[in-house]
Amino acid sequence: MTMDGDATLQGGSAMDRWQQAFVDITARRPSGWLGRLMYRRPVGHYGFFRVAIEKLQLRSDDVFLEVGCGGGILLDMALQSAQRACGIDHSPDMVGLAREKNASALSEGRAEIVQGDVRALPWEEDTFTCAAGIEMLCFVQDPVPALAELYRVLRPDGRLVFVTAAPPQTALSKLFSAPWLRYLHFHADDELASMLTGAGFRAVQVLRIHRSEDTDSAYQLAYASV
Repeated sequence: MTMDGDATLQGGSAMDRWQQAFVDITARRPSGWLGRLMYRRPVGHYGFFRVAIEKLQLRSDDVFLEVGCGGGILLDMALQSAQRACGIDHSPDMVGLAREKNASALSEGRAEIVQGDVRALPWEEDTFTCAAGIEMLCFVQDPVPALAELYRVLRPDGRLVFVTAAPPQTALSKLFSAPWLRYLHFHADDELASMLTGAGFRAVQVLRIHRSEDTDSAYQLAYASV
């Protein structure tokens, strides 16, 4: 569930190119039968979705944006409360999957799902009351332009939340995550807080949560307002 442009498969060994392709298919730009299978029901993300929904405290007048919307599960959850929800992903397969999941809301005009780049959002200023990014920030090489775009499209007093799994700590979790770790960009809490503040956000909070009622996984929770 990411938005940071196309993967580069040129150069490196055959093993490097294979590994990059695997990371793209399964996470960075999900595609094909495997990508669709994984994101049709991304069980490992459900806890993070609930964390985001709880933090945003969605209301009936909210206009919600998800960057890196993947298969559209969080969009569907947000639409249970929000007036309208929009999603963007740079994977055509994920856009198709998200549109399938939210077909009723799309036909009712309550949803919009587009293919694109978080660094160039196709919406006007002050469009959204809240926004979220789940497990996507770690794939964005340079978050600064993305944060600036999110600030631009959020209304005054708009809310933003990111939920990102924390780096694995145990030997077993590091082994399991090894194919992806090389391509992830984790940010220290104070570093991410500084970037959010630099983009114009206020009331910035960045916390490292080891466990919550929604998930047993450790994660980084970033929250800010316009």
